[in-house]
Amino acid sequence: MTFTATPTNGGTTPIYQWKKNGTNIGTNSATYTASNLTNADIISCILTSNATCANPTTATSTAINMGVNPVLVPTISIAASATAICAGTSVTFTATSTNGGTTPIYQWKKNGTNIGTNSTTYTANNLADADIITCVLTSNATCASPTTTTSTAINMVVNPVLVPTISIAASATTICAGTSVSFTATPTNGGTTPIYQWKKNGTNIGTNSATYTASNLADADIITCVLTSNATCANPATSTAINMVVNPVGTNNQYLRICNNNLCRNKRDFYRNTD
Repeated sequence: MTFTATPTNGGTTPIYQWKKNGTNIGTNSATYTASNLTNADIISCILTSNATCANPTTATSTAINMGVNPVLVPTISIAASATAICAGTSVTFTATSTNGGTTPIYQWKKNGTNIGTNSTTYTANNLADADIITCVLTSNATCASPTTTTSTAINMVVNPVLVPTISIAASATTICAGTSVSFTATPTNGGTTPIYQWKKNGTNIGTNSATYTASNLADADIITCVLTSNATCANPATSTAINMVVNPVGTNNQYLRICNNNLCRNKRDFYRNTD
């Protein structure tokens, strides 16, 4: 701050004595500059005139009461509803500021380019992998220094959406009743620990396995398998159906004749009539 004294009737070589809170400061000069002022400091100046017939020879200025505000350092931090997402997922970023003043300005940036609006939040659903989100705060607080500050960056991890598929095959699809059939599932994008849910006619069967074996199938039974993938950004998938053809087993009637004479003793003839 620079203070300037303007005298009247000071003579040719007036003397200036600056004072702060009643204590002498500065030099014999019409100006006084200070950078160490504190709140409520009182600045005044005493003029000693060498003008002829000056009476009195000294005069004191009115006081200047200083209002000194503390220097405020604005800060801003941002948080995201998620930082590792699947492509197309909506993410909301929220800014929290200090010393922003009454009407702070927020400028969101993606990879250094301006985005969003002047708001404490920014929402996007078109983020790409490795996108960098920041926010610049411009403070209007009194004595903000600096007036602008930038948040730390949020580095986004955006995973591609994977489409799992599953196909199933049977050891046989046309069988006789009671025949054991093995079904085998082949997944893609199943992840490291996929989950298999076998179904017969829409009802859960079997265990969490890539294979299912049954010997109690009936004609027109429909076998499917639902794959639940643990791969990042994957959805469940259902196989196409296998429609079983199960033929009944034929009925056999056996007729037994046992000889009751010596020639046929201990001898049995079997005659089989197949219906």
